Amino acid sequence: MKRTNTSSNSDKKPEHHQIGRKRSIEDDVLAVLIDERSGREYYVSMLDSFPYKGRSYSVMYNYEPDDGYRRDPEIVIMRSWRDANGEQLFSSVRDRKELDAVFEVFFSRYAESITSDS
Repeated sequence: MKRTNTSSNSDKKPEHHQIGRKRSIEDDVLAVLIDERSGREYYVSMLDSFPYKGRSYSVMYNYEPDDGYRRDPEIVIMRSWRDANGEQLFSSVRDRKELDAVFEVFFSRYAESITSDS
């Protein structure tokens, strides 16, 4: 998948998005991911990006406007990198051990952000 369009309500667009309880709508980074095989578009909100064992990972969730009837969003963890043209690309993590390890890193970062926000 590739990210084709992003928008942010803040002027700065950091390479690594941080997580935490004190996030505001101004901090949200929205992206449109396009599946290159099917052409289907996915609207996501980026939660975090970080390196682990020489690879970069992005954590996101499907973005749908809150209308009071939607279920809680599920997070998605994908490998991410930039191609020769600088375009950001994503791929699924299919290995369960790798996915579990990366989730643990994300969860530790999340837990740390909660304790540091207090």
